[in-house]
Amino acid sequence: MSRIPCISRHLAGSSAGAVDYFNRLLGDLAPPHVMQHFDQLRSRINAILDREQSSHALAQVSKFPWLYGAIGQVPSEIMFVCENPSFAGVEAAHVETIDGGPPDIEAQWWGGPRNPAATRFRCVLCELGLKTNGVAERGGWNCYITNVIKAANVAKEQSAIGSKALAAQAQIWAPVLAWEMERVAPRHLFCVGGKAAKAVKLLQKERLIPRVSLSEICHYSARGSHEKVRSEMLAGIRQGLQTLRARA
Repeated sequence: MSRIPCISRHLAGSSAGAVDYFNRLLGDLAPPHVMQHFDQLRSRINAILDREQSSHALAQVSKFPWLYGAIGQVPSEIMFVCENPSFAGVEAAHVETIDGGPPDIEAQWWGGPRNPAATRFRCVLCELGLKTNGVAERGGWNCYITNVIKAANVAKEQSAIGSKALAAQAQIWAPVLAWEMERVAPRHLFCVGGKAAKAVKLLQKERLIPRVSLSEICHYSARGSHEKVRSEMLAGIRQGLQTLRARA
């Protein structure tokens, strides 16, 4: 099987086997408050999904308990905000985990060794030092990644919705994102893709989430070669990091 080099060189050393989540999440590096943050986040997300009672919402709660809705360092100066999880990516990550064991929180923004989240997003974060170990390794996060909309959706259906529907979705989830931002305390947001940027700007304008400087960057699932998309992502993130350093 052909793999992107930045992933294949890390997969060779991964270990297999079912290990308890608390032993695997971030090794011994994550303090208890980080674990508590993600447990509390998942509870807040599931409370809204339980009220919705749609087939997608019920499936997210019952089938994918590892879908915490975010991953990374708490607190963190850098927060990446994506649009929403996709069922296709979630289902792929549920099967193709990093080490072949049961899926856990590190299955997020992975999706398997051929998924753009791994081949592009994680590779870029590693190159910039925003993930300090391997692409296919747990932990090492030097940033925080989340979604503005926490409900997993079918990608084609989500891409077809209009601006009003996107705004309505974002407003439903705004209290959860605001709660995250208060605890993560980011100094700069990177919105991954145009729809995420539009939603975040709307929530900031309506004062539903804290006002923090932001940059829009290319989405890791954008059309084009891996090299082209990674190059665009790198350029956008580097520009935002320079802006952040200039304000320090």
